[in-house]
Amino acid sequence: MCHGPDGMANNPAGKALKAVSFKDPAVIKASDAELFAAVKNGKGKMPAENGKLTDAQIKAAIAYVRTLEK
Repeated sequence: MCHGPDGMANNPAGKALKAVSFKDPAVIKASDAELFAAVKNGKGKMPAENGKLTDAQIKAAIAYVRTLEK
């Protein structure tokens, strides 16, 4: 919701929270394990999705994010 379907965070929620784009160097350089931990446990303004998404769903979301980096 915050990053939007294109991952650019160029939507009202993304702008309000100052969410980073998935093309941001910090996201691109982050390992899959770091992204997994951020999604599962939360980080900064990113809320924890533990209990809302399964580990498999988080991994699938990270795989999708990786396709948006290009």
